[in-house]
Parts: sequence; C-alpha cells; structure tokens
Amino acid sequence: MEAKLNLGEAFGRPKISIGLPTYNGGRKIITAVASVFAQRYNNIEIIISDNCSNDDTEEVCMNLCERFPSIKYYRQHINRGVTANYNFVLQQATGDYFLWLADDDTLEPGILHLYADFLQDNPDYSLVSGQVKYWHENTLALIEKDFSMEQSSPFLRVVNYYFKVMHGAMFYGLMHRRLAQTIGLRGRIGDDWHFVASVAFTGKIKNLEVPGYNKKFGGLSINMKAYAKAIGASWFTAYFPHVRIAFDAVSEIVHLSPQYSGMNIFSRYLLGISSCVSVLISHYFKVYPFIVGGRIKRMIRKPYQQWQQTVMPVEKVKS
Repeated sequence: MEAKLNLGEAFGRPKISIGLPTYNGGRKIITAVASVFAQRYNNIEIIISDNCSNDDTEEVCMNLCERFPSIKYYRQHINRGVTANYNFVLQQATGDYFLWLADDDTLEPGILHLYADFLQDNPDYSLVSGQVKYWHENTLALIEKDFSMEQSSPFLRVVNYYFKVMHGAMFYGLMHRRLAQTIGLRGRIGDDWHFVASVAFTGKIKNLEVPGYNKKFGGLSINMKAYAKAIGASWFTAYFPHVRIAFDAVSEIVHLSPQYSGMNIFSRYLLGISSCVSVLISHYFKVYPFIVGGRIKRMIRKPYQQWQQTVMPVEKVKS
C-alpha cells in the first residue's frame, strides 16, 4: 500500500464502496485492505466496522485511517452479531457501486476496474463477479465459476441461481449500491443466497471468466453448522440447513423482499415454490449422494488404515 495515493480523486470513475466488517481481525485485515489499494482504483471508500473486537483491531484500523483518508472506521460498542455488522457497512456506503470484503479474504489485482467497466457498459446487469477461489490455508480447494444468470426472464434467473448455488457464489461481487441497500440481510442461514437471488430478479448477473475473489475456508466459512451456531439458529437449521434455506426462499419471495412486490400473489407463490424445489433437488439429488458416498468411503477406509498400521509392522518383523 502507498500512502501517497489519493483514492478520493474521481477522475471520472464511478465511486466504489468496499464494506469490510471485522471481528478480531487485527492480524489479517491489513492484507484485505492492501488488496483493495492494489487495485489502483482512484475513486473508492473503505468502510470498516469493528464488531467490538478484543484484540488490537482498533489500533490497527486507526493507524490505517491516519495513512489513508478513504478509510472510514467505526467501532461498535457491543458485538452486534455477524448480520448486523454486514448490514452496517452496507448502510454507511455512499458509492455508486458496493462490494463486501471479509477481513480474511482478498481481491484479485485489477478486478475492480473490470467490474466497474462492465456495469457501466451493461445497464441491464445488477451484479458482476469474477471466479471465486476458495482456500484451505495455502491450498486451493475449489474454484466457483459459471454463475452467469443472463436469461431475459427474472423468474428463470432466480430459479436457475437457487438450483446452481452451493457456496454463496456472487455474494462478494460488485453491485449497484442503492439496490443492495433496499435488500439487506436478515440474519438467517443462506442469507447470501437469498440476497443474490433478489439481485438476480432485478437484473442480470455476470460471472466473468477471470479470478476475482479469494475466500478462506475457516472460521464461519468452514461449514453451515458453524455459521448457524454463530447466528443463533435452531438445531434444525444447523442439521438441515438446505431444508431451512428452501423454505426461507418461499417466505423471501412471497412476503419479505421488496424486489418481488411487483408480481401478483400467484406468480410470487409459483416462483417461491419453484425456488424451494430447486434448492432441495440440487442438494439432495445432485450434491447429497456425493456427500454420503464420501462418508461411506471414509468409513470403509479407516478400519483398513488402522489394520495397515497394526498388522503390517508385525508382518515386517516376522519376515
């Protein structure tokens, strides 16, 4: 990062707001912030919300603010929870476009220029993202890609997204700030899915064929059980998250999200039920068999490995 960069100068570029919620992020937030300044994007604001950390996050962030005027730092007096912290940075945003960045994640160099150019050139799109790379420490675990929803029908875009999504792809993409602020998050498992579905209903979404975001598997991202526990969800949600997500898709479309209010009640129920079925079919018929198969394979392999560790050394001694 270079302090001499004046990232508040516009130079005709649309303003981008980066929402960076954090809790005890003192050791990692500098890397996340550095990935933003490495973009060399000249009209940007970074909004950091410290969820009452008990490490050195405040000191680190205050030092960053002294060096970079484009950083706005807020410290919450109490821990408001994950969802409220994400909503807070969104509501403080003032840019033309908005993007969430977790405190242990990073942006790929130059990606903000591609995002902003795409949204400016394609007004019928509401969100753009690059490929999302998921990491276990320093090992690349998977790449989430091919999530463009470019159908002319909002109905098909929503149903297709609920059918394809597995890890919340596109949530960390660039979107229109005013649109994002009308949707927000509600503190449920699968909030990122419902959020992106609402965005997809409003306009097309594009997943560029280039890496855009590096996401760490760990903390709340390690699995849905960990996240359900963090947000205080019920035991049913923790053990059957996809069933909960499927049912919540119905309530989101029929009752909660303002994005669907222009549809008549019959169409909303039809879309809600179709989305619910899409989630259930995708998980329990497309994904779940592989999960079960993997568990069975591990159950079979473990006794064999134990047998190798106990029997094979004895046989070597005999020989």
